[in-house]
Amino acid sequence: MWLESVGILVEIDIPGDIRAFIDEVVDSFVMWDLLVFCSKKTSEVETLSHAAQLLGRGTEEIMKPAQKLEKLGLIVFEKRMNGETLCRLNRKSKKFPALERFWAFNESQENRLRILSYLLQKKIR
Repeated sequence: MWLESVGILVEIDIPGDIRAFIDEVVDSFVMWDLLVFCSKKTSEVETLSHAAQLLGRGTEEIMKPAQKLEKLGLIVFEKRMNGETLCRLNRKSKKFPALERFWAFNESQENRLRILSYLLQKKIR
């Protein structure tokens, strides 16, 4: 992050594997919210509209991040016979262990501030 008053680049202390996960997956604050939400609902299946409601966001806001998580193999969409689409975490994904490490890193307020600073440095919105 450039400190505007002195023009110095400040390195944010985030472990390399967590930084790599953030760089690959977290492209918005909505994505970060969705990932943290998933950490609290690891064994549950949700509709996107219900997940959005619980996050205080519109369904359309979380659709793109959810689709990216599906493309990365971290969640799976399932169609019900009544037409509802459910999503659940894919524990068999090769990326699931990295997601779990990301969740563990998020448990500390200090680490969340590090992530926030890093995302702001990357101009993520």
